[in-house]
Amino acid sequence: MGGFRERGVVEGHYGTPWCHRDRLWLIERIGGWGMNRYVYAPKDDPLHRARWREPYPDTALSEFEELVASGARVGVEVGFALSPGRSIRYASSEERAALLAKFRVFRELGSSWLMLALDDVPSSLAHAEDRDAFSSLAEAHVELAGELQQALGPEVTLCVVPTDYLGVEPTPYLETLGRGLDSAILLAWTGRTVISPSITGEEAARRAATLRRPVLIWDNVPVADGPMRSMLHLGPYGGRDPELAQHVCGVLLNPMAQVRASAIVLRTAAAYLANPRAYEPEAAWRDALEEAGEGDPEALMLFARAQRYSPLWPDDRDAELEAAFQRLRRVLGEDGDPAHALAELREQLEARLELHERIRKGVRDTRLVHELEPWLASHRRETLCMEAALKALEAFFAPLPQSAKVFAFFAFQGRLASEPPTGKASYGPRRVLYPQLASLGDETMAFGADDALVRDRCLTDELIRLVEELALARLGRSAREGEAG
Repeated sequence: MGGFRERGVVEGHYGTPWCHRDRLWLIERIGGWGMNRYVYAPKDDPLHRARWREPYPDTALSEFEELVASGARVGVEVGFALSPGRSIRYASSEERAALLAKFRVFRELGSSWLMLALDDVPSSLAHAEDRDAFSSLAEAHVELAGELQQALGPEVTLCVVPTDYLGVEPTPYLETLGRGLDSAILLAWTGRTVISPSITGEEAARRAATLRRPVLIWDNVPVADGPMRSMLHLGPYGGRDPELAQHVCGVLLNPMAQVRASAIVLRTAAAYLANPRAYEPEAAWRDALEEAGEGDPEALMLFARAQRYSPLWPDDRDAELEAAFQRLRRVLGEDGDPAHALAELREQLEARLELHERIRKGVRDTRLVHELEPWLASHRRETLCMEAALKALEAFFAPLPQSAKVFAFFAFQGRLASEPPTGKASYGPRRVLYPQLASLGDETMAFGADDALVRDRCLTDELIRLVEELALARLGRSAREGEAG
């Protein structure tokens, strides 16, 4: 298999962890697509992070052992992560021993790929005894990781997620890790920001030079947690340089809480990771939707067009529908005959109006359909609102009395009032905050140049505004305002 040595998935989102059944399902899928790694690291599993000192119950250990066995059958090595950084006392031999003992439990269950996740924690030492024992957080991390590596042995791959996990410029923390950690220890990196719209070979080379080893990309795609939960990121994997394989040891994607929806994106990523130079995002996306949408893949594909918006695809809100809308806007701006453009937009909207029922009845993966339900409702609502706007627009250009056009506008506004937003985004977001940070320091944390707070990007609202402005102009607002002046 060409491309990258490490090709896989890290279950690292905030929110409800996946269930055991879905993990087994995904491991089988990614193995079939040529991926070779799954890492257990859900942020809101309390025994992974907040209560890392406590042992897992026997049922959880049995399930993990089943994951390892399932992965072995399809060529996927199952890894395990602990995230002690919020509370661990680095200078305490008892704390370090507890961490090692917990890792050893999972080593004995068959995992030889272990991750020490030190991300999303303070960038300075929190405990007085640690400040007395270490000159910096980096020094404490070097000692802890080195001790774990030595105790676990050379047959175990150890990966560390640094506290400073993004950006391209060297920092004292990263330089200390690069110098102090054995070159066999993998170090993770998310790109220039948390969800990097693109990652270039040059950026990866700079981070690799600082860390003195090829980096492992923890790619926050298609994750949509925290303030991103209104989004369903279904666009293809993109923005990743084919040259990355020269500077990184691999890529682990961090999916959404919706595991089966995430699989659409993961399959496209598998195609990139297997052969980045030959990767074609749109072809891979169609293939992924053909598989996921068995029963009615065309319906799923048309629905997914409205869910492609993300930092990787910031201009994609359903390209086909938007093209029809923009043609109508141009015709109206030029005072041309809008009949053809109106008919084209109606055809596009009518094709989308019944997608929710087609998907519910036709797509055979009922667990996928269940995950999509909130966005199926959103998609239906937004499409109905656009159809109502179009109906009003058609009335304005029809040979009707002025009163009929006014009543059509009232009906349009009444329809909008009867279709309240669902809280989930379709055709682009109304408001979403992406964690596009450029620095993670306690005193220096700041957003960078990549768009973070995205507002007013819903295609529905653009069509509604166009219709409202045109209606008020045509129905006499400007004339009355002129008389009042």
